[in-house]
Amino acid sequence: MLREFWDIFVKQYGRTGLAMSIGGLALGISLLEGFNIGLLVPMLETLESGEAGGHWVSQALALGFGVVGIPFRLPAILLALGILITIVAGLKYLRLVLMAKMQSEFITWIRTTYMGSLLRADLAYFHSEQMGSMTNILTSQAERAAASAGHMAEIITGLLLIMAYMVTAFLIAPGLTAGAFGMVLIVSLGVQYYVRRAREKAQEGVERNREYQVAALENLSGIHVIKTFLLEKSRWADFSSRAGAVGLVTYQIGKIRSKLTIIQEVALFVMIGGIVYLGVSVFSLDIAVIVALLFILYRMMPRVAGLNTLRQDLAESMTSLHAVAVAMEAQVQPSIVSGQTPFESLKKDIVLQDIGFSYNGSGPVLDRTSFSIEKGKMTAIVGASGAGKSTLMELLLRFYDPAAGHILVDGVDLKDLDLESWRRYIGVVSQDVFLFNDTVANNIGLGRPGVTATDVEMASKQAYAHDFIVNLPQGYDTTIGDRGWNLSGGQRQRIALARAIVGGPQILVLDEATSALDSESEQLIQKYMNGIRGTCTLVVVAHRTATIRNADTIVVLQDGRIVEQGDWDSLMDSAGVFANYQQLQAGG
Repeated sequence: MLREFWDIFVKQYGRTGLAMSIGGLALGISLLEGFNIGLLVPMLETLESGEAGGHWVSQALALGFGVVGIPFRLPAILLALGILITIVAGLKYLRLVLMAKMQSEFITWIRTTYMGSLLRADLAYFHSEQMGSMTNILTSQAERAAASAGHMAEIITGLLLIMAYMVTAFLIAPGLTAGAFGMVLIVSLGVQYYVRRAREKAQEGVERNREYQVAALENLSGIHVIKTFLLEKSRWADFSSRAGAVGLVTYQIGKIRSKLTIIQEVALFVMIGGIVYLGVSVFSLDIAVIVALLFILYRMMPRVAGLNTLRQDLAESMTSLHAVAVAMEAQVQPSIVSGQTPFESLKKDIVLQDIGFSYNGSGPVLDRTSFSIEKGKMTAIVGASGAGKSTLMELLLRFYDPAAGHILVDGVDLKDLDLESWRRYIGVVSQDVFLFNDTVANNIGLGRPGVTATDVEMASKQAYAHDFIVNLPQGYDTTIGDRGWNLSGGQRQRIALARAIVGGPQILVLDEATSALDSESEQLIQKYMNGIRGTCTLVVVAHRTATIRNADTIVVLQDGRIVEQGDWDSLMDSAGVFANYQQLQAGG
């Protein structure tokens, strides 16, 4: 897992300069802390006997004071201690500020990098991933993963401080310090078992947390279905079970932390008693030296305890970092790669040649499908549910590439066209309308930076949405709520139609775009469609007779294959699949 931290934080995130600054401050603080503690020996000697100089550390410090012409007396020692403490406090504050900056920037980088890779991923990627899992990575796991940088910095700082304390202690009393160091080492090795257990529980916690967030998102997204089928109790019971599993893992991790705390408190008491006994009975040290060592131990043991806790925290956060790393690695380069040829306008037609396609290697959705979409004309695609109609629209927008065959735009393979310029000239209205939690105007002008308020209003009038929009509380500035829930289905579809036509598209794709409209509104939309024929190429997926009756070409799909093509009259006269389908719709 440390390798993953190196790969993500150092190689990808790359803010090593900030990390080195934090490390440099930690080193400086450690050196000053050691010098600070060294001043305790002469201070305690002065308090005990009235003067300093018995211990070699005091003699060395006295020599240093003499070089700068300062008398080595208690007031000077206290003043030096006060200055050092002030400097150390300032450096600690700066280090904490830089650490907070590093951690906040790191979590922002994780979230934006992951979201960027998700937005660039092919639609096929989302067929195999749960929305709750992706949300979990962006929220809980990203936050915990970013904490690993802070934990790592704190561990390095703690180690440097402990080393400073140990070096100072060795200089004061090497024999007694060796015994104390041995006891510290034994305690650290003893808590390793609990650190390992914490890591195991953290891994379990990542999975339980993912399941919890998946369940929460599904409940909120499927609230209509839940209420329709009276699933409130069963879904609540399932969610409660998952939430309880998260709580149980959290409790178990807290229990491990509690054991570590008690072990370390008992160890501190034993070590203090051991140092006093060895210092007096074995090494016959002065009281000033023993008190100085006890002070060092008093300052060092919380660092040791904190270091053990940080090791546990790091184990937990590295588990989340591993989950983030796996998710990022899964974001392979998208297979839908833009071509180089810019698309400027449709001059003749779009030809689909022997198209074959399947989702994730399952059964074929389209099989040797061939037809043409002529410029300025209306092509309708009809067929039963599952025939492949919407799949054709997604291939036309190049959300996917066909497994077999080609889509030619004026003789140029769609794969060779610049994807951005191609989609810019296509307006799309689908049956499942998605609106952002934003104003009506912003939803209509979506992705069209040059669109004016006049353009938005004109498109709304063409989509017969203007009248109900102006009656909203703030008109075009009304925020329509999450997914446009503050509007009816028909209102959402008319806003989606206005969004599709506001930029003046050359190709307009309507995938069951009138399914939620009443007959009067559908007639008005049909009137608009008839008005733009000749100037805009229309591709319509629909079932209603009124929508497709005037199509120039009707393509009939059945089980992924084209079984009939022609205009309305010729297909009805042939008394084939299409005629039978219309008869069934009419109740015959």
